[in-house]
Formats: sequence, structure tokens, C-alpha cells
Amino acid sequence: MTNESQLIANIRQFNRFYTMQLGLLQQHIFDSEFSLTEVRVLYEINFNQQTTATGIREALNIDAGYLSRLLRNFEKKGLVIKHPLPEDGRSNYLQLTARGKKIMTTFNELSDGQISRMLEDLDPEQRCKIAHAMSTVRHLLKAPGSALSLADVHIRHGLQPGDVGEIISLHGRLYAAEYNYDLRFEQYVTQTLHEFLPTYDPVKDRVWLASCFGELVGMIAIIHKGRGRAQLRWFLIKPECRGIGLGRALMKEAMDFCRQQRFREVYLLTTNQQQTAAGIYLKAGFVKTGSEPVHLWGQDLYEERYELKLATGN
Repeated sequence: MTNESQLIANIRQFNRFYTMQLGLLQQHIFDSEFSLTEVRVLYEINFNQQTTATGIREALNIDAGYLSRLLRNFEKKGLVIKHPLPEDGRSNYLQLTARGKKIMTTFNELSDGQISRMLEDLDPEQRCKIAHAMSTVRHLLKAPGSALSLADVHIRHGLQPGDVGEIISLHGRLYAAEYNYDLRFEQYVTQTLHEFLPTYDPVKDRVWLASCFGELVGMIAIIHKGRGRAQLRWFLIKPECRGIGLGRALMKEAMDFCRQQRFREVYLLTTNQQQTAAGIYLKAGFVKTGSEPVHLWGQDLYEERYELKLATGN
């Protein structure tokens, strides 16, 4: 099989497993009088509060005639009621009646219990893996409401076992993909971390790691250098997490820490290729103080230095 054929086969195999696991092939859901499609329509009405028939049809890709028959049947059973739209009296929005809400509450409780039983033999780490995998699938396939936001990102500080390897790996893969840096760049990152770890002081040094769906997607670090000076290092954001404010959030964490530690000066070394990061440095108050041509990691570059003077107060 080709890679695409294998991927399609894997997805279909998972779909077969999951539909069987949840009993979605049964004629009626949870041994009720309702089919899967009917429950999905009731869910849309309940979830969206004031949705219309058009909104349901677009969300579920249901034939208009079939949906119309379902809605008429729901009205006859006293599950759904129509209200004229204030802006257009010829159209209606749909809401569940008290009976309809009671039925959906029961379905939600049964569904929650079904999922809980599926997960009951899994440890917390395994449960997290499932949650992250499902969020990743929804995001990659552009499901409604799955666009990344800063709320999807968890930022923590303090190095833990395994972090250093992930930091090196992320730097190596990202810079190779974006700037065609060779293995010598990964060696350079490894060396800088090797030099840093023996002197790592969690009180004076701080490394922030940002993760999304269980995967490292960004980081920044402040390393104390003595005499009121510190260096900003290893600042990067994965492309898919750019534009959501993560860079600004990490920079704020770093600058707040510098002021808390009363550092008088913070500096960083970068290259002319990191223009997006340079914009964040400048907005934070850094000033470019040096630029010189170098040949590094298989590329002709300009190594640049940025500095920030901080007011220490009394």
C-alpha cells in the first residue's frame, strides 16, 4: 500500500471500531425510540439554543426534505417549538421544549456514562493521550470550533526529566525545515544546554515550555549571567501556534521574571533570519546593538545582538 492508502485504511479501521464501541450501528440510540440522526438534530437544537433549520442542515449535511419531516415529527411529539426570528418574521428559530430538554439530559448522561466506562481501566496518562489525540484530529481536519487559540496552550516553567531532549529535537526539526540548517545547529543547541545545566539555578534561571495537545510547541528561557545581567535563550514557536499570541505570552513571562529578579540588563543573540521573533524583541523594548556576517550551520548569516536595559527601582 502507498502511504495514503495505508492512512485511509487506518482511518476506516478506526471508524469501524469506534462506531461499534459506541453502538452507533444500532437502529436506535440507547434502546430509545430515536435514531442517531434524530439525536444529532436534537443535540444541535439544544447546543445552539436559537438555531434554524438551515443552520442544522448545514451543520449536519442533511437533506432538506428529510430534515423537514424530522422537525414536524418533533413538533407533534412536543419536543421542539418554533419561534419567529425577530429580524425576519417569515423565518423561525428552534428550541427544545421542557420535554425535549429532559430527553437530551438523559441522552447526555447515558453518553457520559458510556465514555466513562470506556476509560475506566486507563491511567491518567493514557486518558490524556486519548484527549490530546482527539483534539489533534479535530484541529488537523478543521472541525468547527477547532481552530487553535491561546487557551489550548499550557505554559509551565521548571525543567523536568525528558524536557532537554524535546527542546533539542524541536530546535533541530524546526530550524532544518524553515531555514535548512544542518546537523551542526542541533549540535550547537545541545552544547548550549550542556553548558547551562550544571549551573542551572531554578531561583535565578527560568525555562518556560509551552505545550498544545501534549506536544511541545514553544519555549523561552532566561539565564542569569551575574552582576545584574541575564541572557534570553531558546525562544521559538512552532508555525502552527504562531499568530495566537503565544510569543507575546512567553515574552511577558520572561520579562516579568527579569523584573522580579531585578536584572539590570538582558541580552540575546539571534540571526537576521528570525524576523518574526525580532519584531517581538523590539516590542518588548530590546534594541539591536550589533550585526556581523558569519557562516554557520551551512548558511551565510548575520549574527545579531539585542539588548534591553531595565529600570531596577529602589
